[in-house]
Amino acid sequence: MNDQQRIDTAINEARTGSSLIALIDLEGLVRKNPTPPVLAWLGYCLAKEKSDFSRALVLCSSAVDNAPDDADLYLALGRIYQLSGRRYQALSSLRKGLKMGRHELIVKELNSMGMRKEPVFGALDRAHVLNVMAGRVMTHFNFR
Repeated sequence: MNDQQRIDTAINEARTGSSLIALIDLEGLVRKNPTPPVLAWLGYCLAKEKSDFSRALVLCSSAVDNAPDDADLYLALGRIYQLSGRRYQALSSLRKGLKMGRHELIVKELNSMGMRKEPVFGALDRAHVLNVMAGRVMTHFNFR
């Protein structure tokens, strides 16, 4: 099996939940082939198996910076944020990935997290009294 086939297999394993096997494969492959998908999914595996969130976020963020049009990288980043307990950032990353095109795993992830509507005033925190009240009023009058 050549390196590209091993990379594809390892990334597929990480996507579907076999992150320990993928971690072992990706750690060996990252030295030879540090492409954005390898870095992103290695970051996810580190977060899932070793709870090394800081290193995982650095790897995955750099991968997203190098290939900002790859929805699959946003899936990995969103999962890392979710594992680290940063739900708002996870939702934001997954939504950015969904803007790149329909990605079934992103849709599945968003549905499992429970989608919420965007805050009325994006510059303010979701829990800010203006966002809460404006959201209630807009929902009452069916504007949202």
